[in-house]
Amino acid sequence: MPYGTVNLMHGVSPTETPVTCTAGVGTFILEFAALSRLTGDPTFENAARRALTALWKTRSDIGLVTLNPDLIIQYHKHEGGSGPDSVGNHIDIVTKKWVAQDAGIGAGVDSYFEYLVKGAIMLEDEELLDMFRGKVLDAGDPDRNLLRCLTMKPFKHAENQLHPHDVSSAYDRAIQNYTRFDDWYLWVQMHKGTVTMPVFQSLEAFWPGLQSLLGNLDSAARTFQNYYSVWRQFGGLPEFYSITQGYTVDKREGYPLRPELIESAMYLFRATGDHTYLQFGLDAVESIERIAKTPCGYASVSPKVKDLRDHQLDNRMESFFLAETVKYLYLLFDPAHFLHGGGTGGGESWEEGGDSGQCVLGAGGFIFNTEAHPLDPAALHCCSRHAQEHQELRDILLSLSQPSSQSEQPASLTEDPPSSQSESIALKPGEKKTPPPLSCPVEPFSARLSVLGQVFSDNT
Repeated sequence: MPYGTVNLMHGVSPTETPVTCTAGVGTFILEFAALSRLTGDPTFENAARRALTALWKTRSDIGLVTLNPDLIIQYHKHEGGSGPDSVGNHIDIVTKKWVAQDAGIGAGVDSYFEYLVKGAIMLEDEELLDMFRGKVLDAGDPDRNLLRCLTMKPFKHAENQLHPHDVSSAYDRAIQNYTRFDDWYLWVQMHKGTVTMPVFQSLEAFWPGLQSLLGNLDSAARTFQNYYSVWRQFGGLPEFYSITQGYTVDKREGYPLRPELIESAMYLFRATGDHTYLQFGLDAVESIERIAKTPCGYASVSPKVKDLRDHQLDNRMESFFLAETVKYLYLLFDPAHFLHGGGTGGGESWEEGGDSGQCVLGAGGFIFNTEAHPLDPAALHCCSRHAQEHQELRDILLSLSQPSSQSEQPASLTEDPPSSQSESIALKPGEKKTPPPLSCPVEPFSARLSVLGQVFSDNT
């Protein structure tokens, strides 16, 4: 498991704490796997997988991991408790022991679950899906086709949907059994499953969108409606909302223009076509315009809503407002955008890539990382396939050019990443090449400029 802070020049500081949050350990696989697939260097993906495996082994007997200690301590102090040291959600990466005991789907763990599901889709990786679903698929299991279904467009037709009872699991089943109450998700004691904090926090609003990626549309829709009711009450989502009291939690009333509920609306509209999600998008636009806009505009000194109860403004704008909130709103209202899979014709956005154009790029199925940056699974598959074929050819040539005693064990990709096309792949015995920055010979992507919803390419 990685430390929370690492100095890129000097490494881990002697004073650095070994305690870090769940999401800090489990939110690497998308970016690191993409980097490995594009460069041919497996070091990054291997590191991310080791972290996921180590975290998986620390789950409780009932299948739960824990949440953010600072938020939990603050809540318990507000409720009259003392905020004991045993309450929280960080893990000691050296001892592999949990510093905390509260579990759920919110801050400090949210992107860990997100990356298990999205990593499984992007990489067509059954192991990652098994970590979330908890089901080991044998060779004859029809659900093995799930990953290939998930890499296509979101579920919209009945024949592409999994039955909700098919999507139960270690993490997912534990979450449904112990934290879900009337389609809300509470915080519970990770070993006993007893409720410790009956609140909804705005970061949890990503969950309906994640459920829709797995085909759990009914459950996702009901949970979304719960969250939408909070939005209608305040014109935004407070950081903490007490489900039992039906109001905000003291000192957690702010609304920093977070994107999670809008993200879920985008996924659910793509999956169902239900205009309820467009209506929510309209409400979101009107709320942000009414309570958050300043004379300077959003790009300069756009505010953070300090208190939703009276709409006090803070003189700052979080980076995720432009990176995620506005992007998801735009994509919600633009179903023909190329990030969704092309124009209305369905096949005008893809491009040829790879050697002799044998790869299809930009055809849709983009996976958004936790900061809404799109990753193209087709490009990663093309690059990794090229690297594998290049390595196999290199091993064959090496075996032909070396004595039989040396050719019995061909070089491994992990030991010597493939060289670029411009260099000879017939290496001398013992010689190693420095891998190129990018080993995938894809054609350059066309530049796209969007103005008022119209997309222009560089050859327009």
